[in-house]
Amino acid sequence: MKKVVAMFVVVSMFFCLSVPCFAHDVDSKELGVSFTLPNDWILEEKTDDSVGFYHRTNQRELIMIEAVDAAEWAWSMDFADENAIKQLCDEWYSNTNLAQNLSEQNGVYVTVKTDSVLTSFETYNNIKYFRYEKAYTASAYGYYDTAFYETMFVTAKNGKAYFISYQRDTDTNHFADVVSMLDGISFENGEIKIEIDNVRIHPDSAPMIIAERTLVPIRAVAEKMGYTVGWDGEQQLVTLTSEDDDTVIQFTIGLEEAVKKGEKSTETIELEVAPMIVEGRTYIPLRAAAEAMEADVNWDGAGRIVEITQK
Repeated sequence: MKKVVAMFVVVSMFFCLSVPCFAHDVDSKELGVSFTLPNDWILEEKTDDSVGFYHRTNQRELIMIEAVDAAEWAWSMDFADENAIKQLCDEWYSNTNLAQNLSEQNGVYVTVKTDSVLTSFETYNNIKYFRYEKAYTASAYGYYDTAFYETMFVTAKNGKAYFISYQRDTDTNHFADVVSMLDGISFENGEIKIEIDNVRIHPDSAPMIIAERTLVPIRAVAEKMGYTVGWDGEQQLVTLTSEDDDTVIQFTIGLEEAVKKGEKSTETIELEVAPMIVEGRTYIPLRAAAEAMEADVNWDGAGRIVEITQK
């Protein structure tokens, strides 16, 4: 009698069976996400950069969320190249990779045929995702042909690329749970928060970390600290001016040094990361700017909070 080819491939993600525990609410500071799944989903693996589940009615129905640091476009999906993401997914879910993993997992030679590949951009909970969906059939001598489905949702938040995969065969289908999760998922845990004198401020775009340095849309920070912000588009120059006009701090886009002009002296400030423009917002290294405005800066890594104290 023929058997069913019964294993899914998880590209670059390997589940290790553990003692099941029921999953309800997930709130991971390390992963930078919080979300809810019905208790029919059982936690199978959790690390600092991934979390995975299988469904209690079918261990071949899987959900996996993985975060990858330092993606080139990880500050916004607006920087993402649709063709590049599709090519990446095509490589992950190529027939060769799928067949190789199925063969290794089942101990038989498996071939894979693509039935369809669909891609689109979709928005859930005001977050834009690239959706990649592949249907394929696995065949092996002595086994029934088996249909499988791979769906990947890709997004970028807080300097990380997130890959949310859903995998199943034809035995069960709980895709509605995935949609519900996406409708409620929050990436606030991964956000960098800014407090000035113990009061949180809310810039109109998120701070980001580049080369281990926090960059912020400077206007909200500077104005809260009593400085006005000027912009010279021709010279690509940002100017912060104190209320009494005694201090002027100048940052040039792309230049790894700033100039601070006081009443009696002029000082050059070396920057480890150059100011930049992202999505029309001017980003400045926060510590350098705050210290130039005579403030102390502390980083609370556990809460991902930049604490600024004015002197």
